[in-house]
Amino acid sequence: MTDFLNNNIIQTLLTLAYQYIKTKLMVTQFVLVDNCKIAYFEKNPDSAQTIFFIPGNSVSKRVWRKQMNSAELSPYRLIAIDFPAHGDSDAMDERYYTFIGLAEILSKVITALSDDKPYILAGVSLGTNIIAEMLAFDLVPIGLVLAGPCVFGENYKVEQIAKPGTHVGVAFTDESDENEVLSYAHETSLSEYGDDLEIFFEDFRSVKAPFRSALGKSIFEGNFKDELRLIKEKNILSLVIFGKNELVVDCDYLDNAELPLWKPVYKIQGASHLVNIDQPIEFNETINEFAEFVFKLYNV
Repeated sequence: MTDFLNNNIIQTLLTLAYQYIKTKLMVTQFVLVDNCKIAYFEKNPDSAQTIFFIPGNSVSKRVWRKQMNSAELSPYRLIAIDFPAHGDSDAMDERYYTFIGLAEILSKVITALSDDKPYILAGVSLGTNIIAEMLAFDLVPIGLVLAGPCVFGENYKVEQIAKPGTHVGVAFTDESDENEVLSYAHETSLSEYGDDLEIFFEDFRSVKAPFRSALGKSIFEGNFKDELRLIKEKNILSLVIFGKNELVVDCDYLDNAELPLWKPVYKIQGASHLVNIDQPIEFNETINEFAEFVFKLYNV
């Protein structure tokens, strides 16, 4: 009997310790979608107010580390997800390596993890395209955060959005010169912290081929929807945040797009494409203000 009680106590303590670690630290968890393990981080799992974070091309869920660990966003349940073939997620058939394919998979992940409660979708870079594409899969978020957006529309093509002379091409090829990747890293982020650059390289190298080349091919073939129209038609309150010193896309291109904005387009000084990495405090404070407004609006 004593051994049984001791084993129960030990098991209980281990369970409590795991729950504590999972809550306080970023422990990788998985959800199974179409026989594929999709990885995610979760913080503050007991909160009824959820913000899902969608990454960019060739970065992982770790791109949201400065949000997951922020005091400003601690009231919310925070979930940061890896794309297929990124980070700790499994690879999939390359037919999923399109905007529409990624949106299909991510919409299933969101549905599985949302617990039928209202939520906000936040994305950076490619993540903004996938958020827009997910709206065609009957997702109903109560708010959108588009950071470093590159969403497409009828009058907003790649050539109108992307700045010339960048090294963004490395994000659409499976084999790249290290110096070109380094140049691209410095274009996407102005951070001078060595850890930020190291994590960028680790994430970039971890992407499983042929994700990048397949995604580039799908964009060239026009395999995506009118994303701006989707956002307008769904009329979901949106927060748009650019880095004022954006080096990858034109930070002014959405100024007259007539999106359902919460406030005029934000442009944060001292930040480039990964605005959430470059200026996390101002970024997090802005998201918190937006989230407080939206969740209150929906009585959550």
